[in-house]
Amino acid sequence: MSIDRRTLIGGAGAAAAGVVLPSLATGAAPAAAARPNVLWIVTDDQPRQTLDYMPQTVAQVCDPGVRFSNGYSAVPLCGPARATLLSGLYPHNHGIHDNATAEPFRTRHESDTVATRMQGAGYTTALFGKYLNGYNQQSTHRPPGWNRWVVSVENGSTTWNVDGTILTITGRQDPYAVTRFLEFTRAQANTGAPWFAFLALSNPHDAYSPTPANAGAFNGAQWRPTALNEADLSDKPSFMRNNPDQSLATIDQHWEGKLEELQDTDVQIAAVIAALDQAGQLADTIIFFISDNGYMLGEHRLLKKEHPYEESAAIPFAVRGPGVAPRSSPALVSQVDLMPTTLAVAGLDPNAGRPLDGRSMLSVLASEPDAEWRQRLLIEHPLWGWSMLREDNTVYIHRHGKSGQPEEVYDLLADPVQMRSVHASTDTAPWRAKLTAMRQATGAQLRALEELPS
Repeated sequence: MSIDRRTLIGGAGAAAAGVVLPSLATGAAPAAAARPNVLWIVTDDQPRQTLDYMPQTVAQVCDPGVRFSNGYSAVPLCGPARATLLSGLYPHNHGIHDNATAEPFRTRHESDTVATRMQGAGYTTALFGKYLNGYNQQSTHRPPGWNRWVVSVENGSTTWNVDGTILTITGRQDPYAVTRFLEFTRAQANTGAPWFAFLALSNPHDAYSPTPANAGAFNGAQWRPTALNEADLSDKPSFMRNNPDQSLATIDQHWEGKLEELQDTDVQIAAVIAALDQAGQLADTIIFFISDNGYMLGEHRLLKKEHPYEESAAIPFAVRGPGVAPRSSPALVSQVDLMPTTLAVAGLDPNAGRPLDGRSMLSVLASEPDAEWRQRLLIEHPLWGWSMLREDNTVYIHRHGKSGQPEEVYDLLADPVQMRSVHASTDTAPWRAKLTAMRQATGAQLRALEELPS
């Protein structure tokens, strides 16, 4: 089945995905704000390769913007990744390593987040959809920094905290979040004030429940990557070698479910673009589209996330907006860059106040990266005791304190599916030293370690 069989935006397409478009009958929007709006659209458990199955998102976010081929999660696990987005810190610095996220984040970080800083800069701030794992334990809590707070109490729940009031909604989580976001943008267009919004979608997280319009759209779809149930794991750590093969039926169930839910997401994103355009805001809004993490689908006999391989750590990553030069880019970019970039859009110095681990992407969005952009990138999972370093086409993985071959090295140019670790023929000591220094550093020190010697 063709992946671009539906090209509906707004109108019937939005209705099929459950989105209610706000009325635009009040006339033209006021002149664009002096500072751009910023919108984060974050999906849940989306492998990078599935972006190609979202034709409207490709056409309306990637094509007029920058599509990064080397975008990564800071940590491939939902809660810690979202803590990174909100704090601008790697997990080894924000200290949240598992999905019991909401309470430690509240006590350690909520007083200084992207929301508090943007609100302090005069932006109207809003979050729609999923907040942090564990929020159901504090469902009446509304963190500082958010002017609008429309948050599901639990993933898939019909109970929401809407600006401090607990409501029960009918219908699905993502359409409700998108509809409330569209209402927000219309209201903001009438004020002319700049805004920052985080649209945190639940698709394509399992258990899969696409709308009737897309349920069955990919019936029979199969995922058979080269590394599926890799037969020879002798190049991998010893604890992996006895892993059983993953069920093909399970893999296909995930693949079909993700693609079908992403058709809904694709229509919803098209509705967002259409509404911003109709409200006169699209030309003055920088839109980031990413996921919280990737997802293993049988590669190396692994399933789901939390693993130090491309399928788990790599994410879709695209940005469009004013000042963005349309193209594909190989620059190494990460979730940890979203907060400093957003602050820079608002005219704030990302390095003022608490140190941030990421970089402002404004120069990279405007042109190809120069020598000052990072040349190496950290991805980590402190809870599972691994970290990895991406430098040029090389990936170095180290499992801290583990025996039975704790290191792997891959040449992604020669071996993009990571089936032949070349650690045995590599002097890994320099790589281990670089990675160890980075996973212990913060702020400017960490960013300096990302650069190659001059």
